[in-house]
Amino acid sequence: MGRTASLADALYEKGGFSSEKANPGQIYVLRGSDNPAEMGAVTAFHLNAREAANFVLATRMQLRPNDVIFVAEQPITKWNRLIQQLTPSIITTTVSAVNN
Repeated sequence: MGRTASLADALYEKGGFSSEKANPGQIYVLRGSDNPAEMGAVTAFHLNAREAANFVLATRMQLRPNDVIFVAEQPITKWNRLIQQLTPSIITTTVSAVNN
């Protein structure tokens, strides 16, 4: 029988995730219910990987088929995306105003 993957295996197998973009304090494993009567029921497990002691928990969290791992983005990443989306419209508006 094969070994099942742990959350630590999934998170750090290929060099981990970028802590510049991903928030290590907001890691979640989302697991849907196998019971058809509980259609849509989801259990969410939270891992705060900012605390070094919690890495032990990640090695003990066995993943199941169809588990979803979600790592929230850093607040600065959201801010950067907003700036990138606004910049073209600010430039366009400024150029338009100068040309008129």
